[in-house]
Amino acid sequence: MLCVSGCKECCERCVGSLPWASLIATILLYMGVALFCGCGHEALSGTVTILQNYFEVIRAPGETLDVFTIIDILKYIIYGLAAGFFVFGVLLLVEGFFTTGAIRDLYGEFKISACGRCLTAFVRNLCN
Repeated sequence: MLCVSGCKECCERCVGSLPWASLIATILLYMGVALFCGCGHEALSGTVTILQNYFEVIRAPGETLDVFTIIDILKYIIYGLAAGFFVFGVLLLVEGFFTTGAIRDLYGEFKISACGRCLTAFVRNLCN
């Protein structure tokens, strides 16, 4: 996309076609996921420390299912949820780009592309 009219007009058109609501929502989503992961990890690590220091619970030898193994499993569940939310955030951001912005210039104000429609239908079915 080469602008002949000047840099200012080109930048205004490019910035004006960005889905700002989707970008802000994606940033807030990632900040929330980071906060959730950090607080969850810290809480579970603090639980291990409390169990070891105040209740003198020790890790069972071998591969038995004890409280520490369950806490480790919960940590991995938190990381899996974070990965899922990362993929979901990227999917929603891509949907935002396909349903606004440059598509508005090509197809008019209230129309979206076929790819944007398919992606929107996929996200709606995924969330329901």
